[in-house]
Amino acid sequence: MQDRANTPPNKRAAAASGAPATDGKSRSLWFSPPMNDQDRRPQLTRQRVVAEALAVIAQDGAQALTMRSLAARLGVVPGALYHHVGNKEQLQDLLLDGVLAEVDVHLDPSQPWTEQLKLLAHRLRQVLEDHPGVAAILKTRDPLGPHSLALAEAFLLPLQAAGFADREAGLAFSLLVDYTIGFAVSSPRTSINEQRVRDPAIRTQLHEFFRSLPPDRFPALVALGEHVWLDNREERFTAGLDVLADGLEQARRSLHRPALGGRPTTTARTTRRRQDGQQAVAG
Repeated sequence: MQDRANTPPNKRAAAASGAPATDGKSRSLWFSPPMNDQDRRPQLTRQRVVAEALAVIAQDGAQALTMRSLAARLGVVPGALYHHVGNKEQLQDLLLDGVLAEVDVHLDPSQPWTEQLKLLAHRLRQVLEDHPGVAAILKTRDPLGPHSLALAEAFLLPLQAAGFADREAGLAFSLLVDYTIGFAVSSPRTSINEQRVRDPAIRTQLHEFFRSLPPDRFPALVALGEHVWLDNREERFTAGLDVLADGLEQARRSLHRPALGGRPTTTARTTRRRQDGQQAVAG
């Protein structure tokens, strides 16, 4: 109060009005330059947390993702993250669903069911390999977010339309998805073996090594080793899908094949009853 009393009235009025001080020792809020954008910390959002988590996984692997390390990268205390995600598992589910959103789940139902599923598997694998380390998390988590559910629906619809019984459709779904995710885990960006066979010089050394093995102990490796360790990742994935699809088609046909004595199997009878019921309703 004493300081205020000793302050000349003109300076008190200037301070109260927001006018610039005249003593040169302070600056008014209204006449100070704005803060430099480089000095302003970006706002922490759920989207930013998830994006940074993906960067951690791509750079250092899934095992490197912890709430503490993520907070350090974002320049915040770990507690700040919990305003946006409940825990590490929730963060993993969020980033998985965000990645799966990139999979195009639109299929042409006029195409054979096997071709629809193979196309979808190729799309899923491509997206997972575009995000190194994510496939490893997907193998351990079963996210039930909207995009994960849309992907599951896209895999199941062709199986259902093809006439698979409920249990067999579930098994076929698991076979296709597990194969695709498992293949994506060994992405060239994360798999040492994939990186090795992509190098022509190292691949040549590997082939020479197999040919140099004792033929009495390793006759198959001597003859076939150079045909196994190849840079043919796309060919291998497609071949595996073809085998799966062919096997599923054979299984589907056997479910509808008449049993001994010409009587349809239980699955075939159930399917026929469904079709008859649908025709009766339509009539």
